[in-house]
Amino acid sequence: MAQALVDLLREGFQEAVLSSHSHRGDEVVVVRRESVQEMCRFLKQGEARMQLLRYIACVDLLTFDNEMTGGGALASNEVPVYELAKKPAREPRFHLGYNLYSVVRKQSVRLRVELRSDDVKVPTVTSVWKTADWWERYLFDMFGIEFIGHPNLKRILMYPEFQGHPLRKDYPTRKRQPLVAELEFPDLIRGPGPGAGGAGVPMSQTHVGRKNVDPTTYD
Repeated sequence: MAQALVDLLREGFQEAVLSSHSHRGDEVVVVRRESVQEMCRFLKQGEARMQLLRYIACVDLLTFDNEMTGGGALASNEVPVYELAKKPAREPRFHLGYNLYSVVRKQSVRLRVELRSDDVKVPTVTSVWKTADWWERYLFDMFGIEFIGHPNLKRILMYPEFQGHPLRKDYPTRKRQPLVAELEFPDLIRGPGPGAGGAGVPMSQTHVGRKNVDPTTYD
């Protein structure tokens, strides 16, 4: 059973395993961040055969214990009040969850890494699973988690000039972003579909890319 995976990790990584527990049928192992890459490789390549990285999740617990909003993000007018109140922040603030699954054994386990708000760096696991690439970029974009060793750590959903990390609990819900210059995309391809403006036709050759064209007309 999944408990055998926990015992396997405790035997192989005595210093790295901090604690373990069951949560709604899932076995959760809290580990030191310095060892997460090595442990993931061990679980994938060893007898556990955890070849599938389902996803990497993150939870911001800043407002979990004592939040006036019931755990939601702070409205813009609440941020100064919250800061002045100097409510004790929960630390470690961020929980990273590496949800792994063995297709062969039909078992799952979750590795949890806990990060303090003043130190959100953790080793990348892109060398173990290529699919970790976009998961880690997503968490960097939304939460500001820095994955050391990631080959291309940049935003994946928000544009480069975006300020802040929108899934952090202290990100104001009404925050305004600075205006940025409109970008040109001369190499964009419109498609799919046959005919004029279909697949393989540059955007500049369609009504979308041409100037002084009635937007209600189509190719």
